[in-house]
Amino acid sequence: MAFLKFILIAFAVYFVVRFLFRLFLPFAMRKAAEKLMKKAQQQGGAYNSQGQGGTFYYEFNGQRQEQAKKSQPEGKVHVDYIPPKEGVERKGTETAGEFVDFEEIK
Repeated sequence: MAFLKFILIAFAVYFVVRFLFRLFLPFAMRKAAEKLMKKAQQQGGAYNSQGQGGTFYYEFNGQRQEQAKKSQPEGKVHVDYIPPKEGVERKGTETAGEFVDFEEIK
């Protein structure tokens, strides 16, 4: 009888917990998403919504981007690093890979 009582209580607890998760999990996820969005806004982005479709984007207004726009004329590209070229260029069989000698056994 005690075992049957334990099984019934366990099922009841399981269904109550399952019901509570269905009730409170969407609320908790919404709060977590809001918290992440607020944290992203504080790190330099301004949250804007555009249109009725609810398209969201972050617009960054950092000083670095504004300075880069002012210092370089439009259409010019500045390259900071150019990797050094390798020594002598190999041609022909030198670039084909390694060759291994073998004997043909019949």
